[in-house]
Amino acid sequence: MRIAQISDFHFTKVTFNPFRLFSKRLLGHLNWLFFRRKTFFEAQLDPLPKLFSDLNVDLVLLGGDLSTTSFIKEFEKAAKLIGKIKQPWIAIPGNHDHYTYRSYRQKHFYRYFKNKRDEITHRADFFTLKEHGIEAHKIMDGWWLIALDTALATNLYSSTGLFSEKLESYLEEVLKLIPDTDSILLLNHYPFFQNDVERHNLVRGEVLQKLIERNPRIRMYLHGHTHRHTIADLQVSNLPLVVDSGSCAQGKKGSWNLIDINTNGCTISTYQWNDQWTKTKTEDFAWTRP
Repeated sequence: MRIAQISDFHFTKVTFNPFRLFSKRLLGHLNWLFFRRKTFFEAQLDPLPKLFSDLNVDLVLLGGDLSTTSFIKEFEKAAKLIGKIKQPWIAIPGNHDHYTYRSYRQKHFYRYFKNKRDEITHRADFFTLKEHGIEAHKIMDGWWLIALDTALATNLYSSTGLFSEKLESYLEEVLKLIPDTDSILLLNHYPFFQNDVERHNLVRGEVLQKLIERNPRIRMYLHGHTHRHTIADLQVSNLPLVVDSGSCAQGKKGSWNLIDINTNGCTISTYQWNDQWTKTKTEDFAWTRP
């Protein structure tokens, strides 16, 4: 199976409506006006749908932060682009997609990005991102994708996520429902490890890490959020391949991953923006977790 992993579009639509700006959205727009509009470029996203078809991609994973301030007009712009993708896709929200308390409570993200699912054929299909913060998708024989929603609305200067105790219990339950012989990709906007900027971290990320250590069927952990493209083979530490796609809209730093999965391992090709999307690196990995 060939998968395109993309994340952190940050589609922006500046509004000067004082009622809409009476929230954290004001900070988001100021940040875009003074900083991000110089480094994030929506135009470089336009070639992606055709490129995915040219590369014979089977599935597209959208890792969150499709919007900048969870403004309806931003979601509409993102939905217009995603509507051009001919392949099946699975989307999760990032912190910018639950940017305000109102958009988080009313789940605006899910008005525009509801993942298509087959008729209910498996007990794991009971869980949905919108209602439970978790979905399980069988993507091919012997392989499942588990998608998490750990984003939430926060105060003015925070972009933390939360792997809640309830979500932990749901994930444990879903893992029990997936056949023991099958392998799993885990998709989350946030990395599970903690960095030196506490206000950007995933709260209870260490709990998620220990859960992953206990479940060697999880072969890959796919995330965004950091805007730093990273591929780390942590199998020797009883963790999966950890793959950060970076932001596909971030100018010359823009990146995304093309992942070919097979029984014995995977091949990951890195694409970066340099006036066009160019493959810059290809790495092969074998599955070594027991």
